[in-house]
Amino acid sequence: MPLIQLPQKNKTIEVVEGKNLMDALLESGLPVASSCHGQGICSKCAVTMNPEGNHTQLELQTLDKNKISITKRLSCQVFVTNNISVETSYW
Repeated sequence: MPLIQLPQKNKTIEVVEGKNLMDALLESGLPVASSCHGQGICSKCAVTMNPEGNHTQLELQTLDKNKISITKRLSCQVFVTNNISVETSYW
């Protein structure tokens, strides 16, 4: 099972492969900013992820529309398949 490392919280979460990142974070008790409830249009749930992974077309459009760096990922559009490290400005 993949691990999500959260250096800012000194925490590691184990998740089922394919789990949505936003859901995993919320289920672990961490807040995730969002006004679109995971529809991929507000970009408030943007995180820095390592490794970055591949953006979806919706992510690219939303990041561009909201003038968010392409180095960010929308947690609502990420499905965890490997170990990752996640950080965000609102934690």
